[in-house]
Amino acid sequence: MVGRKEEKIERKNLKGVESFRKKFDKMTSGPFGYFVYAIAGILIAFLLNQALALGLDTDLPVVAVVSGSMTHDGTTEQVHYAWLKENLDYNHSVVDSWPIKDGFLIGDLPIVAGADEYKVGDVIVYSVPGQSVPIVHRIIRVNSDGTFTTKGDHNPNLLPFEGAVRKENVHGKVIFIIPKLGYFKVALTKIVGASASV
Repeated sequence: MVGRKEEKIERKNLKGVESFRKKFDKMTSGPFGYFVYAIAGILIAFLLNQALALGLDTDLPVVAVVSGSMTHDGTTEQVHYAWLKENLDYNHSVVDSWPIKDGFLIGDLPIVAGADEYKVGDVIVYSVPGQSVPIVHRIIRVNSDGTFTTKGDHNPNLLPFEGAVRKENVHGKVIFIIPKLGYFKVALTKIVGASASV
């Protein structure tokens, strides 16, 4: 008797699953299906971003690199190491001890975490008033007033806004890089025509 009752419940559950599968297949087929998948993808990305923001203690847990300002290439010895030695007397071994020592490329996806304190060598993500895209550059000096001087490893000089970055404009520091996963954002930025970070 008990076996028949369980069998009936199981058949009912299977019918429910089969019914749901048919409805889902109908809803996701054809041109309307692309729309459903796009909405589902956006929703999943939003929820994942919110979960990461909460877990990493930042409002901007994932950014896409849209400029070459942190690229390391044949010019790195001059624009990065020599510049830091000339201007701040940092030697090669000190600079190599910093996090994210090899920089990153356009299309890479830095993962960002909030921190109570930031130090020389940290690669931070910060906002600049009047710019729509956040900046991802390295702290090269902590100023006496608590602001930061930053520089892109690939940039030959400081940019006008880099001399006094305020802590309240910092979203967090880069803790690791996922290579090439940000190309979709880079393409979208180019299509929309947003200004790229430098």
